[in-house]
Amino acid sequence: MTPVQRAAEVPTTIGVEMIGIPEGSELDLDLMLTFVDEGILVTGAVTGQARVECARCLGEFHTDVTVNLTEMYAIEGKAAANAEEDEVRLLDGDLLDLEPALIDAFGLEFPLSPTCTDYGHAECINPDTPAPDGVSGDTEGRIDPRWADLVEKFGTPGTSGTPGTSGTPGAAGGDGAPGTDEGRA
Repeated sequence: MTPVQRAAEVPTTIGVEMIGIPEGSELDLDLMLTFVDEGILVTGAVTGQARVECARCLGEFHTDVTVNLTEMYAIEGKAAANAEEDEVRLLDGDLLDLEPALIDAFGLEFPLSPTCTDYGHAECINPDTPAPDGVSGDTEGRIDPRWADLVEKFGTPGTSGTPGTSGTPGAAGGDGAPGTDEGRA
């Protein structure tokens, strides 16, 4: 086993428009190279600084990102090298190319729509950004407006219902016979 601890420059941008490690940035490699029968097993962690643009407020900030890497690099002519092209990476003589493995690893690690709160901020860094749409926080006792008319008719789940009903959906006037509700139009 051979430990590799060094810094390396990113040759191309890793990531997408909203989150990525820019070209020319430095990555810290903390890897272990294990020589096995079929080739070299690379394990360890890679850390870099990503530029993030929040999908909610469009504010930009930088954050440290780390991925754990486990990749097998096969020696040409060995059994592992005969596997499908996407399943195993090949050594190029005495060299191994980490770039495709890093692109894959960081690509799977990065969220599709990063937000400030994904990276430790309590709220968006742009103070003019409104709260996110949708229901957030406590929903206890809230009635979805689409179902409000049904709640008026039948009561809320777990209650005895509204006056004039027995609390059982379909039961009208308390006698249990459907369709006998005098209040129905």
